[in-house]
Amino acid sequence: MIDIDKMEAISEAGLPAVIATIIKSAGSVPRGPGASMVIFSDGTTRGTVGGGALEKMVEKEAALAIQKGASRSVLFNLGGSKMKHRVDTGMICGGETEVFLDIYKPPVRLFICGAGHIGKVLVKMAAIMKWDCELIDSRKEYIKNSPAKKALFVSSYKKAFDKKKIGSDTAVIVVTHGHTGDADCLAGALKTKAFYIGMIGSRVKVPATFAKLRKAGTNIDSRVYAPVGMDLGGESPEEIALCIAAEIMKVRNNTLGGHLRIPPGRK
Repeated sequence: MIDIDKMEAISEAGLPAVIATIIKSAGSVPRGPGASMVIFSDGTTRGTVGGGALEKMVEKEAALAIQKGASRSVLFNLGGSKMKHRVDTGMICGGETEVFLDIYKPPVRLFICGAGHIGKVLVKMAAIMKWDCELIDSRKEYIKNSPAKKALFVSSYKKAFDKKKIGSDTAVIVVTHGHTGDADCLAGALKTKAFYIGMIGSRVKVPATFAKLRKAGTNIDSRVYAPVGMDLGGESPEEIALCIAAEIMKVRNNTLGGHLRIPPGRK
């Protein structure tokens, strides 16, 4: 059974995790139904389902579940002989254990640089999606009129990320009111563990910004999406914000982002 301490650990970590719970067992096994442990995406764990080879195999299967993004149950053979449709642990206890691997993904957190038109709409969209949201801007009047519950004035975008704890559950959106601000925020975001970094810009501005940062020694890695957003069409702040939110979901859920439709006429 998942206890309060484990739930608190999941909440505090802010990492994708698997809650592994024994749901069925037979024969001689280290622990029975209800025993649980948490396996985080960084490899750390909390709790135990019996230790030894079984636990190592559970951790391995949990890592695969996180990678695929799908919960599932797995049968582990502890009997010392290979059996069909069961994961062999190499143990000789004489029993078998079924473990349910339940995927947990922490809510997305948005860190928005820029409280202009797009930034404001993104704040409202985050509320609809139930995403935690923080917004910064170097213009006091824009912060004062922002719809964000967490809105912070920064005197310089260069130092905006210095004291911020931005983890792998966070998407950073760079939509400031100037090229210099965008470049400074992109450089700062790349020093964090954000899983997604999106920057507004044209197909002329973006390469120029990349070149400027590379010249200064900044590595532009694969987390950067610029120009930001999926190509859904539209030019209004609302439409652009929708394209950005869609891209965040696509990256977060590791999907292709294609259509779900069934073509007319298919039987």
